[in-house]
Amino acid sequence: MCIVMLWLVLCSVYLVIVPVVTANGRLPNNTLPLHYDLHLEATGLGLHDYTYRGNVSIRIAIVSDTNEVVLHNVGNTLKSICLRRCRDGEEISHQLLESEPASELLRIRTDRILRRADDQVITLTIVFHNTLGKDRMGFYRTQYRGAKRIPMAVATTHFQPSYARLAFPCFDEPGFKTTFQITIVANGSHLVASNAPIATVTWLQDGHKAVRFERTPPMQTYLVTFLIANFTSVHTASPSGVEIGILAPPKDKKSLQFSLQAATTLLSSLEEYTGQSLGLQKLDHVAIPQFGNAMENWGLVAYDEQFLVLSAKAHRLQRAQAVLTIGHETAHQLFGNLVGPAWWSYLWLSEGFATYFELLLGADAYPDLLPLEESFAVRHMHPALMADAYEQHPLTVEPLSANTPEIETLFDTITYSKAGCILRMINCSIGEAAFQAGVQNYLEQHRNGIVTPEDLYASFFVQQRKDTPTVEQMFRSWVDKPGYPVVTVERLNGSFVRFRQQRYHNQEVTTQDITSRWFIPITYYTNSSLGQYEYQPAFWMKETDQELVIQLEMNTRDVLVVNPRQIGFYRVEYDERGWNSIVDNLTTLPSIMQAKLIDDAFVLARAGLVGYELCLEMLQELATSPDPVPWLIAMAEENIGYLQRVLQSAEFDRFLTGFVGEMFDLAGNVGRTLLQSQALDVAYDWWSRLAASFIESKRESSIRPRACLPTPVQEVVQALVSPDDHVRERLFARLKCLPKQSNEPSVLLLALNRIRAANLLTPGKLFAVLESLIKSDPGRFLPPTVQFLSSIPPEEAGPVADRFQRLLNLIVHEVTDRRQAAQVRKLMVKNSSILPANFLPHASTVMTSTISWHMKQVPKLREFVHDSHMASIYEREGHQ
Repeated sequence: MCIVMLWLVLCSVYLVIVPVVTANGRLPNNTLPLHYDLHLEATGLGLHDYTYRGNVSIRIAIVSDTNEVVLHNVGNTLKSICLRRCRDGEEISHQLLESEPASELLRIRTDRILRRADDQVITLTIVFHNTLGKDRMGFYRTQYRGAKRIPMAVATTHFQPSYARLAFPCFDEPGFKTTFQITIVANGSHLVASNAPIATVTWLQDGHKAVRFERTPPMQTYLVTFLIANFTSVHTASPSGVEIGILAPPKDKKSLQFSLQAATTLLSSLEEYTGQSLGLQKLDHVAIPQFGNAMENWGLVAYDEQFLVLSAKAHRLQRAQAVLTIGHETAHQLFGNLVGPAWWSYLWLSEGFATYFELLLGADAYPDLLPLEESFAVRHMHPALMADAYEQHPLTVEPLSANTPEIETLFDTITYSKAGCILRMINCSIGEAAFQAGVQNYLEQHRNGIVTPEDLYASFFVQQRKDTPTVEQMFRSWVDKPGYPVVTVERLNGSFVRFRQQRYHNQEVTTQDITSRWFIPITYYTNSSLGQYEYQPAFWMKETDQELVIQLEMNTRDVLVVNPRQIGFYRVEYDERGWNSIVDNLTTLPSIMQAKLIDDAFVLARAGLVGYELCLEMLQELATSPDPVPWLIAMAEENIGYLQRVLQSAEFDRFLTGFVGEMFDLAGNVGRTLLQSQALDVAYDWWSRLAASFIESKRESSIRPRACLPTPVQEVVQALVSPDDHVRERLFARLKCLPKQSNEPSVLLLALNRIRAANLLTPGKLFAVLESLIKSDPGRFLPPTVQFLSSIPPEEAGPVADRFQRLLNLIVHEVTDRRQAAQVRKLMVKNSSILPANFLPHASTVMTSTISWHMKQVPKLREFVHDSHMASIYEREGHQ
């Protein structure tokens, strides 16, 4: 029976399971896990006993002759190890090799060679024990407040990307997809759940029970999960027969109904679009206390409570976030779980599709809550373009080592939002029908397997014109290299236009990238084009085209907007005539076009490609007809936030006060979309920032600035280490609304030093938090961040040098005066041993250029603000 099962499994998975990418630290390819039997006992959870015992039996195929079995193990105390040949039960003698202290590998050396032809399949059984950790890694514990606020313990998991090895010994790489049979022994009163439905429950002595789950489909170790808790649940059945459940700490079950309905609707939409079934009998969504965001565990998806527990009076912003998050994790059940990337180099195949479908499914089911086009622009296109100007990794990252901190850096805006934008660009370029057919073919051909990007490209069969790139060329042009182009548009005589492309650089650099070019889908709007080229390309710029002259459908008086619907992942720069026409017609254009134009103008101005006077003129036009979409883009920290910091102009601040006030008038009712709710939230933030005393004296309103009380150090610590992005954002808002002369920077420094001293965050995660802090308000948080980093020795930052370099790169581009520049240079000199040789001269060039620009241009811009009477716009319109 064992031999028959071997060949059945090998024939079905061998060709796709063996990893095709080699990298430092990877497991060797001479053994292959086929199936896990995992047994865990955690019976002391309610008695403050957080230890657990386990044994794992792994059936392993011998792919090539070897005398070693190598897998992962971190923190598990091994009691015994047994190796047996599957076909006859012969025990194989072995020894455990010593590993380096930092190694995460478990090396078992056999006393004889394991032969592929003779041994075929062996069984490795390991008995071990461990303790539930407090960090959100591996098999860990958390808690919620029960009746009378009594702490109630919860045992749960978080294994992505490489933390299953902390819970049990395993082959912890995404290239290995195997089945799992899981048994959990727990207190009889606890709810016990895992990936698959319950097969049997056996009652044991002392009120314990053994819950045995059905065998899972083939899946990676990072998707394995289990839960032990006193939770309540609600259930329903989807139209396709999948049992949908919402599990949460004891609540009024009415607060779980919205997420239950959303989960059911979104799954049905996904199955209908893809033509694929889930592959599971049930799909539970569980609310984990202090979880942070969400994790797509197959069949038992984990969320922070805010995404699943919603009262009947929940804010529309919270409902929208719930729909987006549930949609994202539901999409992962097919994209990532059913069909998974062969290595973390291809993480975008999973996260990109989940990002794309979160909005596609959400907008289809809740169109009044989530307008598709506008939501994509604000939620993904804007942040992805901003991130890709700084971050230097392509979507496909090869080679990529097995170092977990390095892998974790890929869970970023590029991998999520840029990938989602590229998929949307491909969809619009080849058409919805061809895109859907390709996606369905991709999932069908690779169901229960692992994939590389080439497998995705080969799934599309599209008949293209001779002057159009193939689908593979489209993908590769944007996936295999970092960055994106600026398309320069120059209007010639009549309807002829010259197009040029070059890579966008966010600041002056020592070496311009003049070689990178892309296949660029050119869409456009004119008064004469009747909308026919707004979504599908009128033509393509090829990678060989640095310059191209094309005749468009327009006359000399038409306004011309290129990439009007934000389909293409690029920015557009116009000549003076083009920009003047756009400013004159800005208020007549749809809000999605206004948002794209205002974003391009601000970003190009910061790069020195256009003047900020253009941005100020566009702001004055937007002031006459405010809309949440362009308003949100304009008020971004990188756009108006940057300009407001460098101008330090009371007149400009008075204009902004009126500009912010427009959002209160526009979004004054409760029946708001996600974008209107976001605009109101951002408006409150700006309202608090803009000199409370000035607002009180100059603008009568029932809305008052938030009270900004001093924040205790421990609260700052707790918020900074929280896995929940929203908790940190609320902290940033509290810190930002305080007067700059307060003692908050010192409180922030105290908190950061406590975090570092107590090792509450790894250096890589701490640097990621500092990135978020600076991005939220560079003017306020840059100085304390630089001061804090100056206390960290190079050897501490060295293991995560890439993340440290990315943080420094962000800091360099936010320096605005010589004193800051001197402090940053000192910081870089101190860490020169872990930075590239050219980093310091490049950074110095950028800072010198920025400071020079400030000295020359800021006085001129202040004069422009004064002469244009921007500060009096709202007074002239009758605002009091």
